[in-house]
Amino acid sequence: MSQFKLKSAVMFFVYWFSIYPIIAQQNTFPKKDNYIQLQERAMSENKPMFLVVHQQDEQFVPFVGAVSKKAEDLLNTQFVSGIVQLDRDDFNHPLKRNFNLDKPMYLFTDRDGIPLLRVDKAVDGGLELEKLLDSVNTLAKAETLGKLTAQYRKGMRQQSLLNKMLRYYQTFDQYTDQQVLSDYISQLAIEQLNNFETVIFLLSCGPVYNSKSYLLARTNDRMVDSLYSSLPLQVRKKINNRIIQRTFRESLDKKNYSLAQNIGYFAYQTWTPNYLRGANSQAFYPLEYKRLMKDSVSYIRMARNYYNESYYRIDPDSLSRIDFAQDRQIKISGNRPMLDSAQSAAFKTLVDKGRSYYEDDQARNLNYGAQQILAFEKSNPEVLFDAILWQKKAIDLKPDVAQYRYTMALLLYRVGFYAQAEAEQQKAAALSKSNKSHGKKMQTVFKQIQSRSL
Repeated sequence: MSQFKLKSAVMFFVYWFSIYPIIAQQNTFPKKDNYIQLQERAMSENKPMFLVVHQQDEQFVPFVGAVSKKAEDLLNTQFVSGIVQLDRDDFNHPLKRNFNLDKPMYLFTDRDGIPLLRVDKAVDGGLELEKLLDSVNTLAKAETLGKLTAQYRKGMRQQSLLNKMLRYYQTFDQYTDQQVLSDYISQLAIEQLNNFETVIFLLSCGPVYNSKSYLLARTNDRMVDSLYSSLPLQVRKKINNRIIQRTFRESLDKKNYSLAQNIGYFAYQTWTPNYLRGANSQAFYPLEYKRLMKDSVSYIRMARNYYNESYYRIDPDSLSRIDFAQDRQIKISGNRPMLDSAQSAAFKTLVDKGRSYYEDDQARNLNYGAQQILAFEKSNPEVLFDAILWQKKAIDLKPDVAQYRYTMALLLYRVGFYAQAEAEQQKAAALSKSNKSHGKKMQTVFKQIQSRSL
């Protein structure tokens, strides 16, 4: 299959500053709440839920602008509502078991927590929110996923019912129930598995890689491979991502490391012939599995190799050049794009414009890797000095990011370089002055470093 858009190792730490406004003062409505308690309230009060789900810090602001009086009244009287802040590492949270969450989402559900509507872009708290609330009331009267699920649980298995459920999973970008998918495929005739549109629908559902459902969807491998490349790139990315995300979720649910390795290989194949992206994605999923499972020894060993080979030793312009060649289907031979003079000139024109993106991405990844070393390794100087090298490169790329200076200060403190740690933390504090609460935190850490009490 063709290229998919890899979610980089900092998929859990992407800054959404341009989309989701961050300010010092938190909105007071809806209130931050516990998901389980919200669901219990929804069931006892027989009301639908409205949730703002995010994995950001305490300064996250849920809406663009204030919530209007009308919207607040609707939420108070007709819904159980709340802001749910998730721990990035809590992969067993009920919401994470159902959704891939790499950015904030606005989720409307029925009383049982089954989706009615999902919105992934920042919502205005006035007229836009009011319209969404009205539309949810209309949607709830129709044939919802919750009503279909209730029929399924009673034993109904009509193909039309299963098809609607599978389409809803895709609409809500929800992990597909693999039993529902298996029940649907079992009712298809062999001729239908030779129909490309049917096959694409099945793959779009997100079957677990190499599962029975996945293999049945690819009964006619030759036909699938020959026609798959004719699909628009964005469609291929979406299909590949759903397979990858669902398979990785399965690996966590079943504590199956082999599945994480297998989906890494699948991801690698989608990047061919972009060897840099392919190697990166192949290594990422096994690494992330070890991180989430808190396997410190394996994680540290794998992380050192991953961040050294995928980011520290890679020049941003080199990755840009490979991406440029793949996007234009230019031959890559011996790990080098074969650009003619016109293509080289075009690349030189574009590389300067795109350099900031590649430098930002690399610096974020290196900073994230260093943060994980701080979390997993307490005293091994060899490991910590690797992280210091990563962080130095991140700072060289983006010297004015307070978080990068802060991470470096913690690393230097950990290895006993106290004077250098003080200097870095002082820079972090200076760069944080525009954010009162963050600046206060940076000053507190600086004093702790000075007093050697960190």
